[in-house]
Amino acid sequence: MATPTLRALRAGLPDVEEFCVVGRYAPVAVLEGAPWIDSTITFKPRSTELKTPSRRGLVSKLRSRGFDMMVLLPNSLSAGLIGYLSGAARRVGYAKDGRTWLLTDAIPSRDADGDHGSRPTIDYYLHLAKRLGCETHDRTMQLFVSDADRVLARDLYSQFHFDWDLPTVLFNTASATSQARLWPVGHASRAAKLLANRYGVQVIVHCGPQDRDRANAIAFGASHEKVKSMGELVNIPIGLSKSLMEQASVVVSTDSGPRHMAVALNKNVVTLFGPTEPKNTHTYNRPESILRLKMDCQPCGKEKCPLVHNNCMHGLTYPMVVQAVVDRMGISAGDGLGFEGSCALPGRVA
Repeated sequence: MATPTLRALRAGLPDVEEFCVVGRYAPVAVLEGAPWIDSTITFKPRSTELKTPSRRGLVSKLRSRGFDMMVLLPNSLSAGLIGYLSGAARRVGYAKDGRTWLLTDAIPSRDADGDHGSRPTIDYYLHLAKRLGCETHDRTMQLFVSDADRVLARDLYSQFHFDWDLPTVLFNTASATSQARLWPVGHASRAAKLLANRYGVQVIVHCGPQDRDRANAIAFGASHEKVKSMGELVNIPIGLSKSLMEQASVVVSTDSGPRHMAVALNKNVVTLFGPTEPKNTHTYNRPESILRLKMDCQPCGKEKCPLVHNNCMHGLTYPMVVQAVVDRMGISAGDGLGFEGSCALPGRVA
């Protein structure tokens, strides 16, 4: 969601000699290949590794590089303190969380143009670039896939005995930050099996290193040669995720990082919303298919369901998701994609 801002800053500040992105490893790795970025610095807040600095080590590295300006997208006090201690003469960010005194350009989140904090994250970030005099009309997210990443994807297709030219759906049912956003394993297994059996679609279950067991369980539950899990791999680089999304006909995802990666690659995306509010992370690329129930307790925004039942996600049935995928692919029984028999699917809930 920061990519429109990065692009706007680079285009709007043409005299900048070096444009460096600072952040944790995973988000920075997602940006690999972006033409607006000259260099990167990654850190872990409490790192004990020599190769990866902690916050204290990050400050030392920033001071040694002698940056003239830092634009702080996170609102946290710690981000403001890092900017202050970095030695950068100009520090731009929102006046939030008691850090106004740490900034040279403390941007109010509410002004004559309205409450920026209530706007989608993309627009919230872009307002900082606008205050620096940059053009901000282009709100589309953007990511890049390298040829080396595409080789990884082709190798995986060979390993799975998949056909590169047949439709593939990528499933991401996990969430790195919230148990309440998880889509049930059983639902995902049934949806994957139905897509493979009735529509001849290949299904890859996406995962990161922490989600292997869950992804493998989905593939095991589907028990179909056209449903495979990335959890089988020894290494799961972010570049592989990007290249598989680029190749996919449709990406089905919870409201999590992979959803935004797929949108930024201009893919057909079916997003499963439970405890979160769609308008907070509204996107401006190809329109998404939003699946969301209308429950009185939505959106709670909690990491764990306060009512324990998780019905906002469990109630998104596998036929709903399959129908949304079929709609996005534009396929039907007569399209020759391996469909056999009839399939009556309930309507989806928007």
